[in-house]
Amino acid sequence: MTTLTAIHDGPLPPALLAPTAVIAPGHGACACFLGVVRDEHHGKAVTGIDYRCYRVMAEALLPRLADEARSATATALGVQIVHGTGWMVPGQVSLAIHVSAPHRGAAFDACRLLLERIKQDLPVWKHERYGDGSAAWLEGS
Repeated sequence: MTTLTAIHDGPLPPALLAPTAVIAPGHGACACFLGVVRDEHHGKAVTGIDYRCYRVMAEALLPRLADEARSATATALGVQIVHGTGWMVPGQVSLAIHVSAPHRGAAFDACRLLLERIKQDLPVWKHERYGDGSAAWLEGS
């Protein structure tokens, strides 16, 4: 099955937001998640986020996470994961996960698993800047 993973410099362009590259013959479902920079966090106006990444480690981890999702769902999945780095403003997409599968249950389960594992283990850090001039490093979840 198809696995496409990458760390992308900057916000994700429209070409990376569509799941067409991972939909395979026999796959009747595709689940997608897009992480979008918010304009508010805990009541504070957000002007943008600077995403920092340990690229070598992240690029090695993403294909392993795709394999983990396949094992967890016992399904031949098509997987595309792309995470952006650098400065992004509200409304820009920082993360795209696309999972295709023969049936919707496996596609949704794998997409959720990938999101949670990325949030937990991908070496990407967020430095959020606020409208009042302050900034904070956000903890992973």
